[in-house]
Amino acid sequence: MKNLALLLVIMGILFSAGLTAQNYVSTEPQDKNAILEEFTGVRCGNCPAGHVVAAAILAANPGRAFMVAYHPANSSYTAPYTGDPDFRRTYPNAFYSTPYCGSSRFMPSAFINRRQWANGERIQSRTLWTSYCNTIMGEPSPANMGMSTTYDLTSQELSIIVEIYYTDNMPDVNHIYVMLSENDLVSQQSGATGAYTHKHTFREAFVAQWGDEITEPTTQGSLVTLEYTWDATASGYIMNNCEVLAFIENQANGEIITGVGVHVGESTYIEPTAIFSVDNNYVGVGGQAIFTDESTGNPTSWEWAFEGGDPSSSILQSPPPITYNTAGQYGVSLTVTNPAGTSTINITNYMDIGFPPEAAFSADQTMILEGEGVTFTDNSTNDPISWAWLFEGGTPETSSEQNPPEIFYNTPGIYDVSLTATNEYGESILVEGDYIHVGGLGIWEEAATKAYTLYPNPSNGKLFIEARSTKSLEQIIVRNVSGQSVLTHHIVNGVLQTLDLSELEAGLYFVEIKSEQAVYLEKIILK
Repeated sequence: MKNLALLLVIMGILFSAGLTAQNYVSTEPQDKNAILEEFTGVRCGNCPAGHVVAAAILAANPGRAFMVAYHPANSSYTAPYTGDPDFRRTYPNAFYSTPYCGSSRFMPSAFINRRQWANGERIQSRTLWTSYCNTIMGEPSPANMGMSTTYDLTSQELSIIVEIYYTDNMPDVNHIYVMLSENDLVSQQSGATGAYTHKHTFREAFVAQWGDEITEPTTQGSLVTLEYTWDATASGYIMNNCEVLAFIENQANGEIITGVGVHVGESTYIEPTAIFSVDNNYVGVGGQAIFTDESTGNPTSWEWAFEGGDPSSSILQSPPPITYNTAGQYGVSLTVTNPAGTSTINITNYMDIGFPPEAAFSADQTMILEGEGVTFTDNSTNDPISWAWLFEGGTPETSSEQNPPEIFYNTPGIYDVSLTATNEYGESILVEGDYIHVGGLGIWEEAATKAYTLYPNPSNGKLFIEARSTKSLEQIIVRNVSGQSVLTHHIVNGVLQTLDLSELEAGLYFVEIKSEQAVYLEKIILK
């Protein structure tokens, strides 16, 4: 067994009420498959007659009967003619020996599921192969087998997946055999005229001489998955002509339970079951959804239909992102097909398409003195279900309530407020920069003396601001109760600044006084 890498054995326990993980093997009880292991040789004059019988059995029982043709090295019948290829292998020698064969050995001959048919004889003449294969195929099997093979032309790596599903309890130890054979090999053949084409010629075994033990549970409802890889680089085989045979053996009596075979690059098929998922069932208008095929049974074709979607259909296993441009509830259907059958799943109202929220909020006031509070109100549209507030400079700084409790600002400054509103269809973020203006109390931080004097308050239209020095203040802004600037006064040389407010309506105003060190806020009343 050259260049063989046994990768990984994976077992999954299946329950009748649960979902199965198999892709290549049926879970329904089936009859046994016939496994014919033929012993043949190029110098065996009667072997072509045996080849005819074996070929007829396979032709009459597609998918039920499988074979491998051994050319054991411990027989004079298998020695190649001069200039011909050598089909001999040492691996079959242990099988083509007494007393394992029985009391004798001869060619053409074969094992039929390695059963000891009469008087302890496993080896049988070609006249009995057909009837014994029919007997085997009429018996119920405690296990089913499926297989998938792929061959990478670039790396020349053969990958094999074998699935075994137990439909009944198997208390005895089971062994797995996996082997490669090649078709259309040409050589001289005794008993035939001219060049002769050989079929199902044994090439490689991917397991030990007497198979590998299945260590996973072999109880009813168990699925055993076995994976193998093999590097064919140095083999010289024409892989397109090759096939893989796998079978399981009951170690209590040495009999093959059942088996399966496929050509390289092919798989067995079970009737598919259409299954799919989506990354999100709730999508905002104009948004996209990504669908994933999760069908079992190894489908070979797919037909998607997306009600209300763009595109509205696809024949790809993985369709492109589907865009939904109109609010509503829409169905999705998937039909999958393989050589064993077709399956369709149609889910109505599967996709819920709606409008994400538009974040909006208001505050009862935006111009306050330090230590005062602000009450915020959520005004978002499209029915948010969650809110995330962030109040720069506020206490508390965050809230997840729709209408948060009063937020207090204890440090003078100008602060941002943001709200993220979310519903099933998406989210919206609104950031109001420089939204809350918090003024000081008119006292320098480094001294307990006033930096300025503001008078008169209330005012009849003239407002005077007297600074400690010409460098104490930089700018004066008068704002209405909505926070809008109604007058801006740039400081000019001189300690006394005069503001003419006579054009403003009577009411409450805020005077924002900026210095090098802070922003101060004074409330004034204009009569």
